[in-house]
Amino acid sequence: MRVIAWSSNLTQDMADEKASALGLPAGTFEVVSSKLALFREADVLSVHYVLSERSLGIVGEEELGVMKPTALLVNTSRGPLIGEKALLKTLKEGKIRGAALDVFDLEPLPGDSPWRTTRWGVEGRSEVLLSPHMGYVEEGIMHRWYEEQAENLDRWLNGKEVENKLV
Repeated sequence: MRVIAWSSNLTQDMADEKASALGLPAGTFEVVSSKLALFREADVLSVHYVLSERSLGIVGEEELGVMKPTALLVNTSRGPLIGEKALLKTLKEGKIRGAALDVFDLEPLPGDSPWRTTRWGVEGRSEVLLSPHMGYVEEGIMHRWYEEQAENLDRWLNGKEVENKLV
């Protein structure tokens, strides 16, 4: 399997160091020359970017327009990284094979959101898998989360400071 990557500040040396730290050979991750090259070449493209003023809308009509018709797009980072109107248009027109989306511009998704109301995967539309910002969840994480909640409830009932308190 060929793994390609791109970021505005990612170098091949950095990618090779990361591979080495994981016990993998240099060249395991191939840094492509541009963002458009990444979108043009990828069979499965997973977005992993921090949302900031600089990254807002980093994926738009141009990037989506060069994707292979067989490509899949995954976004578990932040919804506003991808221009929502451009993505909806791309998927409604069936320009790529599909998308798996865990994040959206507006969360939770309103009942009348086109993400909810569109019948995906029929009449030429792309396949779309939606999840409610829970893409990180796996069994071990959920068990630990419930344990932490029980521990915090016990702390609170006994007059102690709770951990990981949001203020």
